[in-house]
Amino acid sequence: MLISQIATASCGAGTVLYFKFKGETYLLLADHSSSSHPRRGWAGLGGRCDGELADKAAARETEEETRGFFKREEILDKLSSSPRNLSNGFTTFFVEVDYVPAIVFNNQKPTSHAASYDERGPYAWVPFSAIWQAIENERSGQAHIPVKYLPPNAHTDWLFNDFILGLIEAKRAGVFP
Repeated sequence: MLISQIATASCGAGTVLYFKFKGETYLLLADHSSSSHPRRGWAGLGGRCDGELADKAAARETEEETRGFFKREEILDKLSSSPRNLSNGFTTFFVEVDYVPAIVFNNQKPTSHAASYDERGPYAWVPFSAIWQAIENERSGQAHIPVKYLPPNAHTDWLFNDFILGLIEAKRAGVFP
């Protein structure tokens, strides 16, 4: 049975968008810390399924959280061939995309007036090796992204703990990178 077919109303789903360049894998991360979620920090894209199958929810969340830059149909087309990982009821799809400078996402005007199109940002491409090193070197209960990879308007420099757990599980399962 496909993982995307196991989704229930209480599931969560999302994507980790990435590209490869000169032997390195770069992840598009978005800051999710705000007054309503002050401890979330940097992570991939995603949220609740709201009764959808995981793949449809992941595509919707990706569209919303990139402010409409990536269209859900475009992402949904890529999900059937994308590696995925299920961790604690959250399905993460690892989706390879073409490189687009992070400034494009940071300057993207939401394509919808829905609040969900403006809940994430700023954005940054961060090498997976730097993320993994931050996870391995974590000593304070919080893994921190080296500031050199973050935009000047970053609210935080830490990785969202649930995102870290998903990456660890995906690496352990051989799903990603």
